[in-house]
Amino acid sequence: MWFFIVFTQILVIMTSVIVWWFIQPSRTFSKVALILAIFVINNVALVYGLTEYWYERFHVYLVISILQGFMLYAVFIVAIGWLIYRKLFQRALPPKLVRSFAVVVYMGIVGLAVFNAYSPVVHNLTVTTDKPMPQPLKIALVSDTHLGRWFGNRQIQKMVTLIDAQHPDVVVIAGDIMNDTTIAYDNTNMHEQLSKLKAPLGVYATLGNHDYQGYDEQIARAIEKAGIKALDSESVLLDGSVWLVGRSDDVDLTRLTAEELLTQVDTDKPVIFLEHRPDNIKEISPLPIDLHLSGHTHGGQIFPLTTLMKWFKPLAHGTKNIEDTQFLVTSGYGFGPVPFRLGTRSEVWIITLQQAD
Repeated sequence: MWFFIVFTQILVIMTSVIVWWFIQPSRTFSKVALILAIFVINNVALVYGLTEYWYERFHVYLVISILQGFMLYAVFIVAIGWLIYRKLFQRALPPKLVRSFAVVVYMGIVGLAVFNAYSPVVHNLTVTTDKPMPQPLKIALVSDTHLGRWFGNRQIQKMVTLIDAQHPDVVVIAGDIMNDTTIAYDNTNMHEQLSKLKAPLGVYATLGNHDYQGYDEQIARAIEKAGIKALDSESVLLDGSVWLVGRSDDVDLTRLTAEELLTQVDTDKPVIFLEHRPDNIKEISPLPIDLHLSGHTHGGQIFPLTTLMKWFKPLAHGTKNIEDTQFLVTSGYGFGPVPFRLGTRSEVWIITLQQAD
């Protein structure tokens, strides 16, 4: 906690320097008022957030702090642009023009981050298996919808439209369906829109870590009421030919191992394994699993985490084939506590599983 508080004060200092450079206050009163205002606003937001640590109020503070972080990105871009201009033309840009350019860059970064969060893209993947399949299976994968304050009915409508346009046989959701609670879901009647998500072979979901914040039973009931089958260490045979195995999140201390779950199915048939996190690649890859689907990472969501996460995760985002198992980690359809994506984009995956020639 102390580390976090110290970090926030460093953020205050950084913001003060940037705003000072932009406004260029000349009077002593203006200088003091500027620093005091930034300090007070930032710390009032911090205290407000800490009164509900890591929940809705804290999310408000995270939004404010990330907007401050985007200021630093804008300064770096402007500095690089200024250096390039000076090198090419052997003269400096007028200060007012530099500050105007900084505003444009900052607004561009914020705009891009919001666009990436709310404008999903559809990715396609074809996976082959040596196991017999009478016909290909088309799967729509979404994850980390984090239904809540920042993400609701409009985005559910868009998700349903995008998925319907692809005509999948089955839809699967890889956890973090709601952002900690069912409060916003219930208050805004998201049930009406979510219940429109359908597929010929059904819609299935597993719960993620944000679904286990004390509301797991309510969330499971809510999605079941919307026509989505919650797979809690369960399996289902799709179209009589492909097994779908769903496992609960790591926070569920009673969950079975992947090997134990496979005893429920006939592994001579293709097996799809659905869970929230991609952390168990070493456990999964030696097993007779054809396709492993997960989310959780958000692909890092905001640079530089988009790059740093690749150093710490065996697969932070995208696809990788290991020992005949195809792994797919989606960056997610939603975005969690803050409505920004920088270096990633909200997405839906359409996977075609078919028998190899």
